[in-house]
Amino acid sequence: WASEGKSVGRVHVVTRPLSDYLRFEFEYYYRHHVKAGEDIRILDLTDRENPGLPDQDFWMFDESKMVLLNYRADGTQINRELHEGDPEPYRQWKRIAVAESVPFLEYVSG
Repeated sequence: WASEGKSVGRVHVVTRPLSDYLRFEFEYYYRHHVKAGEDIRILDLTDRENPGLPDQDFWMFDESKMVLLNYRADGTQINRELHEGDPEPYRQWKRIAVAESVPFLEYVSG
């Protein structure tokens, strides 16, 4: 995708201690995706307040289409739904998340 001028990125909001699954995901998934060119960033809220992000996980495509991810209390995903409303709050949340986070490799080296 990078060779076509496209980008893929994510911000993962975490609190410590990290779960066993999240440590596994960091080691065996995120490291490979970063090497492939994905911009993975971490926003650790352990020792700070949430900078205004929603509790709802979402994916954003082309700054205009959002998919909301819905989970059970135990963390398993229930479904995904296309957001039909105003995309502007999601664009703002993306700007906040990127500005307040650090690159994955910086986070895991610290």
